[in-house]
Amino acid sequence: MTSLQLMVTEFNQKRILTVDTNLRVLDLSSEVGEVCKLAFSAGVGNKFEIGEWEDELGDVLYSLLSLMSNLDIDAEEALSKVLEKYQGRIADRNSMESGK
Repeated sequence: MTSLQLMVTEFNQKRILTVDTNLRVLDLSSEVGEVCKLAFSAGVGNKFEIGEWEDELGDVLYSLLSLMSNLDIDAEEALSKVLEKYQGRIADRNSMESGK
């Protein structure tokens, strides 16, 4: 478990923020929606305020790490696996896309 994931897990445990996994998924999708709203609100080619991005992406990271902890998924291990998968795709077809 990464130090970030451990920090989130301990934060949730100390504050008794145990939430059903389905609610964690809804929370994550809501936070990703906030990032989308932020991205599209400025319009194409316009500058963004870094502070707004930091806040919204911090919310996404917290929600994602909370969900992964709920599911007993190690974030670092999951990221390592997906990077290996992408590396294989790049080597095979010069693209990270799944081809689906």
